Amino acid sequence: MKWVASFACSWIFMGPLLASQAGGQLGEIKRLYVEPFAVKGGSEKLRKDVIAQLRKLTLISLVSTKSAADAVLSGDGEIWVKGYHSLNPRSGRLPSSGTPVYGGFFSVELTDAKGETVWSYLATPGAGSEDISKDLSKRIVRHLSEALASGGRPATHR
Repeated sequence: MKWVASFACSWIFMGPLLASQAGGQLGEIKRLYVEPFAVKGGSEKLRKDVIAQLRKLTLISLVSTKSAADAVLSGDGEIWVKGYHSLNPRSGRLPSSGTPVYGGFFSVELTDAKGETVWSYLATPGAGSEDISKDLSKRIVRHLSEALASGGRPATHR
């Protein structure tokens, strides 16, 4: 019982210190390289959309090589069409009869120059997304920019 209490106390006191260390790493990132993503189908489009969203940020600049970067953003996942949504119930679930409904996941990881993970995020397709690549890229970059702006401290909203 004493061991559990001492562990809990040390975690309570060390938690903010660990968060500030991660925040220090995120706060030091100024140059970012985006690796090619390992996604089945559409990986290059997703990478281009993420880069386009990242270019809108003023917190970081994008570089073309890993060696010039403070951090590397990599990703992996799989996106698929679960079916098609149509306003006409008689039209069936054929691609020509409606808009696609996507399923899947996309996981991104931000690593520092030493190769240590400093941030990660798991994105899933939103309901009714017309362009899944843009939808996922906006989600990823929004969460990354929040993490960079807050210095790695957990967000208190939501």
